[in-house]
Amino acid sequence: MSHDQQRGDTSRVYQRGDTSRVQQRSDTSRFEHRNDTVRISPARNPRFLSLLVERGVLTTVQAAECARIQRNDGLLCLESLIKQRPEAHDELCRIYGDSLGIAWIDLGRTLFQPEIVRLLPAEFAKRHRMICIFSFGGEITAACADPMNRLVLEEAAHLIGHPISAVFARASEIADALAVEGADPTTLANLGGQLDLDQMLGDEDEITPEGLRRLAGNEGVVQFTRNLLLLAVRERASDIHIEPGQSQMRIRLRIDGALQERLVLSLKLLQPVVSCLKVMAGCDIIEKRRPQDGRITLALASRSIDLRFSCVPGLCGEKLVLRVLGNSTERSIPDLGELGLSARHNSELRRLLATPNGVFFVTGPTGSGKTTTLFSCLKHLNRPDINVMTIEDPVEYRLPGVNQIQVNHEIDLTFATALRAFLRQDPNIILVGEVRDMETAKIASQAALTGHLVMSTMHTNNALQAVTRLVEIGVEPFLVAPSIIGVMAQRLVRRLCPACRYSEPLEPHQIERLFGDIGDREILQWHAKGCEACRGSGFSGRVAIHEIFVLNDPVRSLIARNASILDILQLAKDHGFRPMFHDGLKKVLRGLTTLEELERVIAASA
Repeated sequence: MSHDQQRGDTSRVYQRGDTSRVQQRSDTSRFEHRNDTVRISPARNPRFLSLLVERGVLTTVQAAECARIQRNDGLLCLESLIKQRPEAHDELCRIYGDSLGIAWIDLGRTLFQPEIVRLLPAEFAKRHRMICIFSFGGEITAACADPMNRLVLEEAAHLIGHPISAVFARASEIADALAVEGADPTTLANLGGQLDLDQMLGDEDEITPEGLRRLAGNEGVVQFTRNLLLLAVRERASDIHIEPGQSQMRIRLRIDGALQERLVLSLKLLQPVVSCLKVMAGCDIIEKRRPQDGRITLALASRSIDLRFSCVPGLCGEKLVLRVLGNSTERSIPDLGELGLSARHNSELRRLLATPNGVFFVTGPTGSGKTTTLFSCLKHLNRPDINVMTIEDPVEYRLPGVNQIQVNHEIDLTFATALRAFLRQDPNIILVGEVRDMETAKIASQAALTGHLVMSTMHTNNALQAVTRLVEIGVEPFLVAPSIIGVMAQRLVRRLCPACRYSEPLEPHQIERLFGDIGDREILQWHAKGCEACRGSGFSGRVAIHEIFVLNDPVRSLIARNASILDILQLAKDHGFRPMFHDGLKKVLRGLTTLEELERVIAASA
């Protein structure tokens, strides 16, 4: 194996706090010690195309054609290939980094140290397409679009007063990271304070429609609103709440399932922000008496963020909630292995997805990650030789190669009507956003019995209730029993901050309650003190807990006889079914979450 191949095999993406591995490669990426023999101009990087051929990504003919079209510019070749093959983004970037002898870093999955990001002047960072990420061992790791530019690295090191270890990232992704990391509560408060609200609003009690449009288009208001959306992205919030009070406007973010107050501003800022967001969401800027819904796309350099907009009239003004739906790209959909499934559940899920026909449900409350799980399943199944069709409300993810349709009630395009039409479109796999009524449920069951794999969501507390819910809404038990192949229920619990977690023994009465009499054996549980990394909360991110109910012949027989849910549960347990609490408890013992957090989300008896 050649030296370059060895480099390629050991290269990897460095994610959230994985600083030690970046540091291990810093001897090959630091400008201070770079050997003259590896100085490669990114614009003339023949090694990139030859590596693509060596690793089977391109044929020799394809590589030659790419070099001809892009005039042997390696960076242009990389960007062109990413446009053609977005699903291969990570592999292409990794190979490009290997061709330079530099590690590639995925900025979308990286945890930045805010104080390190701010070391480099913003104008310098934008001009040279560079962002500082974290400090380790006295060195600053910085992502660069041109990591071989020694002069820029030397100037940056001089500006921040520390040596720099360079890693590679695409210019557009660096631009996105600079925009997102530049949005913080202090910046937002300063932007709000700089607006001359008295002059903008005037003395009129009621602003005219023309005045509202001027407010919405004001440059300062647009900048404030955009930074508010970027702040939510930076803090990985799922929702933004803009709430008017008697004299002030409060902004809260839902982070890891809990609302956290971020800003309290003048109430005069409400009308400009509401008007701006209504324009972005395509809503009626003049209407203030009725609830309105819309959709906002926040465009960045390399991606776009979709948000769902909702406003309702209140006593002190309109209250707004924006749900951050995520990146509208294939890369934002996790693989099955990234869902946090236990080995057993992962095996069961893959076995269910390998079934050619049947109905597979994912259940749980709103915001429990059902849609993300289903699209991970679709991503796993999606191939050029199968026809995948979806009907959704709304379309939250976009997956290349999948035929996606948006519900439109104004023209009677509902789940049921779309599902009926799908059956005439020669589908292999059908995804229905949600089963809400008898008509949709019956058509889905019949589609499963006629050779299609149907996937959908349902709002139930556990997996077994999905079966009884279908019967309750009017689907005959003899149709439910043979059509359903399995149900997965899930919840999201807050993940302990790895930077400040600590362990301590469970109390004896807790051990007895959870595990029975196990003698004097010590069992550890985990807590977190709270630190700067988790903003004192003790939690950082969320992890899913699951239960999977796989239907077998004895269970189907009970369902067909319209047996009670207790009888079905007992038979399922006899065949190995374990409730969700069991999976959650294993994750408590692994130090991923706390027992209190688990019991907050799901009762021990569930």
